[in-house]
Amino acid sequence: MNIPNILTTIRLFMVPLYGIVFALEGNSHIFSALVFVLASVTDVADGYIARKYNLSTRWGQVMDPLADKCMQIAVIISLFIAKIVPVWFIVLLVAKELLMIFMSIFLYTKKTYVKSNRAGKINTVFLFLVMLLLLVCPSMNLVLKNVLLGLSAVISVLAGMIYTYLYFVQDKRFKNYTSKGKKKGESL
Repeated sequence: MNIPNILTTIRLFMVPLYGIVFALEGNSHIFSALVFVLASVTDVADGYIARKYNLSTRWGQVMDPLADKCMQIAVIISLFIAKIVPVWFIVLLVAKELLMIFMSIFLYTKKTYVKSNRAGKINTVFLFLVMLLLLVCPSMNLVLKNVLLGLSAVISVLAGMIYTYLYFVQDKRFKNYTSKGKKKGESL
């Protein structure tokens, strides 16, 4: 297991750690915000190291975004439990993230994947900033909170639509590739 994969594994273990810290904090979410930031730092670090030193692995291509989605879902659910975000927000984002996880797993079983794209990166950064802001300022101005949640929802849905489109393009390429006599499971 290489360094990027170790960082991804650490990030996966930070998901339950985040939940425990959030549950123990009460009304102040500074320490859970710190765990969230540390998890995000490992995400940036593992991607940078994997690209710079050509350490990308098939496992990392699937587990890295899965770890991200698990952390995002944990933070969104905790914000809902703390009554910081409304039910529509959690339903929308959790449904979108679960759909993306299932599509990724399906493509993984076919030995292919959808590469990250700009829309997904913008969504991840914006959602990270909004979730972090909500963790450290849970009682922010209601109008500002609603604007941020609305923008997050729009950006997230657009990124999800782009990913879904790329998923179907990739799945179609895979089907075309395997139907032309190539060995099933051979990478594209």
